[in-house]
Amino acid sequence: MISQPNSAARPAQPVVVSRYDEVRALLADPALTVPAVPRPPFSLTVAWLRGAVGRFADGPVHAARRAASVGVLAGLDERALRAEAFRRAAGHPSPELVPVEVLAVALGVRAEDGARAAQAVAALAPAYLPPATPPVQAAPPAQAISPVQAAPDDAAADAGLAELSRLLGDPEPERLAVLAGLLAQACAATADLVRNALAADTGPCPVEDLLAETLRHDPPVRALRRVAVRQAAEGVPAGTTVLLDVAAANRDPHVFDDPDRFRPGRSPRHLTFGAGPRPCPAERIALALAAGVVEAIRR
Repeated sequence: MISQPNSAARPAQPVVVSRYDEVRALLADPALTVPAVPRPPFSLTVAWLRGAVGRFADGPVHAARRAASVGVLAGLDERALRAEAFRRAAGHPSPELVPVEVLAVALGVRAEDGARAAQAVAALAPAYLPPATPPVQAAPPAQAISPVQAAPDDAAADAGLAELSRLLGDPEPERLAVLAGLLAQACAATADLVRNALAADTGPCPVEDLLAETLRHDPPVRALRRVAVRQAAEGVPAGTTVLLDVAAANRDPHVFDDPDRFRPGRSPRHLTFGAGPRPCPAERIALALAAGVVEAIRR
């Protein structure tokens, strides 16, 4: 049973859930949905993009938009993406941006414009997520400085989206929302995965094990927000905002032996890619891109 905050004293505070089993149960519960965002008419602004992607939608709208994203991702070859990320990362001045470069080209940007597209995505990504509750816990030092984690600048973000649209050939709005959403969601998360994996204090190990343990130990997405539209699992009442502390769940001592120790080779049961009806649709693509970059830098 989730304990409720004192609503009289702290009416705006969400319920924070941090135990692995409870977080997993709530991720799978259809009574929890993402907080609503406005849906303005089409314009080349990040406000429009947020309202046009599947990530911030629910019900049939979410299902249709997610299916469109899954369809695009299904046409990508993760082996080719991994190989191209490996090739580009060697000697690259910002290897953490290589995954976005490679993905942008795979989604239709000309190869010679990949770096320009990555910079456009890096400009729009910080403003892509709607205003949220402050993080549950401070990020570790390895996550503190990032070229894609600057404070949101709406004007720069809108300019980044306009530039990205141009580089993609100005697709129709529904298609642009799918492509730009995939790139924006991949940008900071994959960059942090690469950075944290490279910073990990570990000996030689398969890159797959390194990435899996990095995702558990230092997840790039540390918490997820949900709203209960009706009575939910774990005693969460309707109308409650819930903050799912993925970082804490990934170190739950009831699930992970010696959870604070970085130990590649564990069973990859982390919740970083989500669970239930809204898992990350691009898991295999993100891992392929990150693996290519990490392999190139560590060799």
